[in-house]
Amino acid sequence: MELIIVGLVAAGIRLSISIAFAALGETVAQRAGVMNVGLEGIMLFAAFLAAAGAVYSGSPWGGVVLAMVGGVILAAIHGVFSIYLCANQIVSGLALVLLGAGLSGFGYRLTIGQTPVTIPAFQALDFGPLRDIPFVGPIIFGHSALVYIAVAVAVALYFLLPRTSWGLEVRASGEDPDAADAAGVNVNRHRFLAVLFGGVMAALGGAFLVLAQVGAYVEGMVAGRGFIAIACVVFGGWNPLGVLAACLGFGLTDALQFRLQTWYPDIPYQFFVTLPYLVALGALVIFASRSVGPSALGLPFRSLRKGARRLSRQS
Repeated sequence: MELIIVGLVAAGIRLSISIAFAALGETVAQRAGVMNVGLEGIMLFAAFLAAAGAVYSGSPWGGVVLAMVGGVILAAIHGVFSIYLCANQIVSGLALVLLGAGLSGFGYRLTIGQTPVTIPAFQALDFGPLRDIPFVGPIIFGHSALVYIAVAVAVALYFLLPRTSWGLEVRASGEDPDAADAAGVNVNRHRFLAVLFGGVMAALGGAFLVLAQVGAYVEGMVAGRGFIAIACVVFGGWNPLGVLAACLGFGLTDALQFRLQTWYPDIPYQFFVTLPYLVALGALVIFASRSVGPSALGLPFRSLRKGARRLSRQS
């Protein structure tokens, strides 16, 4: 029984990290007042770039760097349209999903999809005897470097968002942008940088999926994880550690459905595949009504100070 629990939890952690990266980045973006439903497209494009970068550079870190560049580019597109051009954030994000899916599929067929390739992948870090600690060792000390980076980012954001001037300005940009603007905060700049950060984190999620979880690239392999990441932001109450816990819950459910397929072979496997998404949908219905997000989330902002200065110059 202990081996089953240890294996389930360890697998759940691995399966949650790709979502956790995207959800943590989206937490910052939504705290700043911008929703990016295009995470799915960024993760798809980043997954392809991670595979191609790792193959051509011979190192998984090369894939990570290329994926992050792609994530920044797509996030910048969303930021320009939704923040500076005041386009509808949902429409802009959905366009990003289509763009990322198209670019990833087209790029894959032009490059590494033409011939079979081996993708260099991350291996579990060697913690020596720590990994042999009963029960705890395989769960905590049996993962690749990206897992610990995701946890470190969550802890850092947990302290930075409520306890630093940067965090205060980001949260003010999402709660009351007019008051923040009157206090001298460049709201749109904070929002744009938050969206770029979200793009980098979503790209890391896509890269993790290829380089540390699956070890291969398959078109459409993100399979809705970008949308699950947005749901996890709501589950976690826009708190980085709460968001990380919500992602872990989805990862554990995902790990459980693989085992249920083995334990109950007479039941169609499609039922178990849908189980994590059904759980996420049910939790969203329950928690969405109880969660209160940033007041200005999804609303465009035009600086009142700039307009006032323009009028004063004209007069």
